[in-house]
Amino acid sequence: MHQDTEVNTVAEVDEVGASVVTAPDGRGRSVVSTPGRSLRRRLSRWGLIELVGYFLLATIATWPLAVRCTSALPLGTESVATVPLLNLWSVWWNADRAAHFYRGYWDAPIFHPTEGAFAFSEPMPTTVVVGPIVWLSGQRVLAYNVLLLTALALNGWAAFRLLRYLRLRWLVCVLAGGIIEMLPMVQAELGVLQLIPLFGILWTLHALCRFARRPHWSHSLVLGAAFAFTYLTCAYYGLFLSILLFISSVWLLGKRFREIGTWWRLTAGAGLALLLVSPVVAAQIKIIRAHDLRRDHDWMNRLSADLEHYVVTPRPQWLEPGRIALLRDRSRFHLSPGWLKIALALLGAGAGLASRRYRKWTAFCLTIAVAALVLSQGPKFTVFGWSPYAWLTGWYPGMAQVRSPFRFAMFVQLATGLLAALGLQRIVTGRRWQPWRRIVATCLGLLALIEIVPAPQRLYAVPALDAQRGWIEWLKRETAPDTTIAVIPLPDGTNVKAYEETALHMYWGTFHHRRMINGYSGFFPESFLETKSLLKDFPGSKSIERLRELGVGYCVVNRHAIPPVFVPKDELTRIFGDDAAQIDVYRIEALSRHPGRGQETETAGPRQDSSGEAS
Repeated sequence: MHQDTEVNTVAEVDEVGASVVTAPDGRGRSVVSTPGRSLRRRLSRWGLIELVGYFLLATIATWPLAVRCTSALPLGTESVATVPLLNLWSVWWNADRAAHFYRGYWDAPIFHPTEGAFAFSEPMPTTVVVGPIVWLSGQRVLAYNVLLLTALALNGWAAFRLLRYLRLRWLVCVLAGGIIEMLPMVQAELGVLQLIPLFGILWTLHALCRFARRPHWSHSLVLGAAFAFTYLTCAYYGLFLSILLFISSVWLLGKRFREIGTWWRLTAGAGLALLLVSPVVAAQIKIIRAHDLRRDHDWMNRLSADLEHYVVTPRPQWLEPGRIALLRDRSRFHLSPGWLKIALALLGAGAGLASRRYRKWTAFCLTIAVAALVLSQGPKFTVFGWSPYAWLTGWYPGMAQVRSPFRFAMFVQLATGLLAALGLQRIVTGRRWQPWRRIVATCLGLLALIEIVPAPQRLYAVPALDAQRGWIEWLKRETAPDTTIAVIPLPDGTNVKAYEETALHMYWGTFHHRRMINGYSGFFPESFLETKSLLKDFPGSKSIERLRELGVGYCVVNRHAIPPVFVPKDELTRIFGDDAAQIDVYRIEALSRHPGRGQETETAGPRQDSSGEAS
């Protein structure tokens, strides 16, 4: 009880910003408050100096992105640029709709005439924070990269702030923040923007810790807001976090669960979270119910982890047995956080459970790690024939639509990083060999941060707009704003590589602002997959008829993808050619004998394409 009171007193001083500096032993001492000292104290208290350091680390980790931030996108371990281009388009769409007060937000200009197309994949509405960059400069790529680098830096800073609140040593907090910023899975997923921000999760854990210590109404509302932010940043993480917190939060709240006031305050926080996420959740539920969206069992099995995947890191470690290298070649996923991090986490788990101050926090982190490890295996993990994951998909909203169960592994790595901080704390605070302990902890922390062999970031050079201006400006100048176009050819394959050209044309669509029947997302409309099949014989009569049914007025044809063919003048008319972009624009002529053609038809529900989901 005495120890808990001591921690609460320190936390209160941190919150109100009093001009009293608390020594490690809990005794206060008065200091002379000068403007310079006050500024340094504020910077130190909020960790702003450390935040600058984490920005520098993010720049180094993604190098040479910083010098090409207006013209290139990081790929991470993505083999093609389809997903980064999709997310680049999503960042623009959020900025564009915010400028129009979110009018028509869900009816994105892809997969026309299907309604609610933006709800088929991650909407990421919080990316609107970089909207001013798009509005003032028009630099979509710059906005995307600023968002990515900021997310990486905030990952480290949020971890630092959380651990400082838990009263770990400053050195330990700084090192652990860097470790979490450089988690292997985060670095591997740099091509999937929505998976980078872990800081929302860390803010939620921070808010939960504050509420567990002092269950005030304000703390419950902050907890609800932090969770809502996490969901709006990445619905994957919000969904996963809601399950993991339900399982593990009992450790932090403990006896407070018996108090009726705790339940009222948690209800208020949950109500705020629901209110904030309701616009997104309502649209997602509407699409799910209208089109019966769900992943089949075989698909979930294919994208579930195995225990052997947790042995292999995305890239080789400095010291790695040859057997692991062989396993890397045949493993589908590489989910290990690194052996040194695991060793530090085991040390931290043992030390934390033995410590009265950190026992609850350690049990909380261990529960998250184990639960996430189990759920990352999807339907593969069973106990006497019962699968926890399959059980959740049967009743927990959103789980049946999850594409990649293996991404629960991000929470395994995050919990490992938090436990590794306790391991470093144990090394620093030991009684023997005290002068050397800081040096040892620093060396181990830095080694854990860089234990995976670094490699220059793979970048995708976004094609220059100047080479495409001809046909884009023609569309803007010569066609009505509500014109629908078709980019020909449609993807011939079903994997992510086949959709790279489509994703690039979605990016060009951010400049010409015309609706397309094309698109890429987590789910695909049934009508689009039918159109893709019918347009294989373009410019055959069936394909032209299908385009008229969809209300398409113009075809944007890539010359390099379509062999020279005879185009009947009474069906298609070439009205513009762009030699620089190697693109021709054809107008689809109306059929006077069929005056009813050209109207939009009702579309069937969407289904999953085997190319999968962007996130």
